[in-house]
Parts: sequence; C-alpha cells; structure tokens
Amino acid sequence: MKRRGFTLIELTVVLAVLVIASGFVIVRVTGWSSRQALHSSARSLGNTIRVWRERARTEETTYTLVMDERSYHITAGKEILRKGSLRGSESFDSGKPVSIVFTPRGILPETRVTIRNGHGERVTLAVGALVNEIEYQEAP
Repeated sequence: MKRRGFTLIELTVVLAVLVIASGFVIVRVTGWSSRQALHSSARSLGNTIRVWRERARTEETTYTLVMDERSYHITAGKEILRKGSLRGSESFDSGKPVSIVFTPRGILPETRVTIRNGHGERVTLAVGALVNEIEYQEAP
C-alpha cells in the first residue's frame, strides 16, 4: 500500500526556506531598514533623556544633554559623563547645538527634538514638561 502526502520533515524544510527567503525580501525593501534605524536612534535618545531626567531627580543633581549635528553627550558641570552618536547619515534637524537641562525638580520646558536621515525621513521626540514620557512622531 502506497501512502500519499508529505512528511513532517519535508514540510518543515519547505517552511524554513520560505521564512529565510521572505526575510531577505523584507530587508531589501527600499527605505525599510533606514527607517528602522532612524526609529532605533530616536528610541535610544529618548531612553537617554528619560534615564538622565530621572537620575537628576533622584540624585538631586543637574545634568545637561548637549546635542550637536550628529552626536550628543551628558554633562554634570564641565565633566562629560556619557557620549552617544546617531547612526550613518542621521543628524539632528536643528543645525546648531541644542541643550536640555535636567534639574533636580524634574521639570522641563516642553521640548521637541527632530532626527533626520539621508532619505529625508524625520522622527520628532516630544518631551513632556511634567511627566517623564516621550512621544515619537513621524514628521512629513
């Protein structure tokens, strides 16, 4: 008696090949990876802002986040505590150095920071004045 159909191993191999092939197609989609990198940089900067804002409040110390064209650093007085940079062709949209001061009270003026990539895509971080939350918005 002859059985018809596929074995579980054959189905698993075909499924694995399809998953790998679709992974290559997704990565090759124009703009997808650059947009993902832009959002990743925005989330990284947002996390930095949240952490140092909360740290200023809990340690009752003033910290300053200074952002120039492609990099940023955290200072306490004149001492640089942490450095960071954007990826690839990304830069801050302001065109000039911008700073955010984190005070022990945790209150900031409403702040918007925009990051752009080489394709012209932008993400804006809207930093709340009273709450340690950041809203991410894709800019046109």
